Amino acid sequence: MRTIIGIDVSKNKANIAVATDLVVVKELVISLDALGFNELKHVVLQFGGNSEIVFEATGVYSRRLEYFLQQEGLNYHILNPLTAKNRIATGSRLRKNDERDARRLAVTEFTEHLEPYLLAYKQDPIYRELTDMNRYYDQLNEDKKRARNRAHRVLQLVFASFGEAKIGFDFDTKCAWQLLVLFPHAQIIREIGDLNELETRILAAHFKGIGPKRAHDAARKLWKLAAKNGDAVPLSSDNTRQMKALAEQVLALETAQDQQVLRMMELGKFLPEYELLQTIPGIGSSTAIRLISELGDMRRFNTRQQLNSYVGIDTTEVDSGDHQSARHITKHGNPHARRILYWTVILMINPKMGNNHIRDAYQKRREASSSKKKLIVRQMDRLIKTILYLIKTNQPYSYELAPQSK
Repeated sequence: MRTIIGIDVSKNKANIAVATDLVVVKELVISLDALGFNELKHVVLQFGGNSEIVFEATGVYSRRLEYFLQQEGLNYHILNPLTAKNRIATGSRLRKNDERDARRLAVTEFTEHLEPYLLAYKQDPIYRELTDMNRYYDQLNEDKKRARNRAHRVLQLVFASFGEAKIGFDFDTKCAWQLLVLFPHAQIIREIGDLNELETRILAAHFKGIGPKRAHDAARKLWKLAAKNGDAVPLSSDNTRQMKALAEQVLALETAQDQQVLRMMELGKFLPEYELLQTIPGIGSSTAIRLISELGDMRRFNTRQQLNSYVGIDTTEVDSGDHQSARHITKHGNPHARRILYWTVILMINPKMGNNHIRDAYQKRREASSSKKKLIVRQMDRLIKTILYLIKTNQPYSYELAPQSK
């Protein structure tokens, strides 16, 4: 006799359906807290203690349930949301509620897994912790983007020429934002009226990375840009204060990101793949730890196709009758990992980067390819193949042996 417990997880509660040999024999609703989990444990014991549990991953809400099951050593199967959606769908009529979803999850486990589902490879909890840390890093990055966008709007009013193309400052550097903290309005520079005094003020701020040479060059550039700037508001405008506050916010967020990466590296530096990934040209310590945080323990994947599906760069295929659609990536996987892999490939194909087979393959097909983006996605697949091979075989990257990697 086989017993499966289907659980539909919501924000604060979970609907439970217990099925024995395809027949639902018990249903209940529990709260997602200690009392509710204790009730779930009693249900498991009531049906012999070896029941199979299946539920859908619902972000932070299902994490509490998953942690409880891990602590109790219970066998569970966590479903990808898309897989769960396909299981729950019944016919063409839309009839969906939490009770029905729990029943469908329990009953379909019998047909989808004729033998009990067993988690073949259990990840070290450090990988989940790294994932949470990287998601916070991404949140900081989104906050920084918003702060930069607001700053650019205010900048048009107080110092529009500061970021002028070719002759202005590069906003991708900390130096630009540091200078805006000191001089949030062009009139401030004009009132100083002396190049040496301007240079002295820059040096007196003791900004990291700005020495006498950079201060000298920055002072002269600021002098020229302030002289040609057309102000939209006076120095006394609140926009001046806003500009300084936004520049400080961007710098603070960048510092927070740097510190978060350092914490991630400190936690994951003992993982064997951390050093292996850094042997690949274009992957430094920061990129390596962020790849690990999103891809997890890659030893749990048997083939690169499984890893491609996890990332979301596996291709769709629709071939019916005379119709054959163009092939596109599904984007059903992990968008955070996909973004990191994309920018890693961009770095690897840079001519200044060390010899690597990714750049060779890209350059070989660049002339014949009609889409640069599609070509980069192909190199993402190639990079995934390389990473999985190196980690599975526990060996560093070799440019000479790279084409032979399986």
